[in-house]
Amino acid sequence: MTIPRGSCANAAAFGVGRGLSLQTRSLRRVVMTSPPNLLNDDGSASMATMLMMSHHAFRRDIARFERALTDARPSDDDRTQALREEWQNYHAALHGHHHMEDIGVFPSLRAASPDLALCLDGLGADHQRIDPLLVKGDAAFALLPDTNAARAVVRELAALLAPHLATEEAQLIPHLRPAKHFPPPPGDAEADMYAQGFAWSSNGIAPDVLEQVFALLPASLTSRLPAARAAFEARCQRVWGSAGTGAARTPIPDL
Repeated sequence: MTIPRGSCANAAAFGVGRGLSLQTRSLRRVVMTSPPNLLNDDGSASMATMLMMSHHAFRRDIARFERALTDARPSDDDRTQALREEWQNYHAALHGHHHMEDIGVFPSLRAASPDLALCLDGLGADHQRIDPLLVKGDAAFALLPDTNAARAVVRELAALLAPHLATEEAQLIPHLRPAKHFPPPPGDAEADMYAQGFAWSSNGIAPDVLEQVFALLPASLTSRLPAARAAFEARCQRVWGSAGTGAARTPIPDL
């Protein structure tokens, strides 16, 4: 989800380099026995919740791409075009998420918690590996209805994202849970954009979690959410054949 440039708290809402030392690789090889809850221990939402909702959406949609490409029918021109367009949406969302982490979240965390520097270096290196793969995906999805190249890109991206997102959740999320301020969008265009982003990230999240998240948002944004969520469900129907279900309370989708 794209966010306004600013503090770590604001930036948190949205969205292993080969040269790393052995020490860095060891630090960042995260195996999570159980994923973190989206809500804080007291049941409240925070910017950490919003960041993890984006993680949920990235995992959800990469799995949807893999299924759709496996089941693709060469004669279905409408679905083929919808998949091409949805890849562009995914590319923009993930690239934008990384950009805001690079310019907002990571520098703020580095300043506040110098002990995270090694981890943040590794996460930034991940971005440098993932972003070119998104460009490779543009070319692969242009080859549809031949799905071979696109399926290879999706598998590679899923393999890179899994440890990257798990590391952020294990190492960074505890530092973001106190942040609970979401500033009002500066104008109608930004409010529309944020509403679309929340519609994307809220798909498949438990209603009680969303209730807490939406309580943090200004009225200029929440008033736009019903229409944005309805539009996103229609988009899911067009791309995936279903609006999807789920009531996740962690950043792991109910697939």
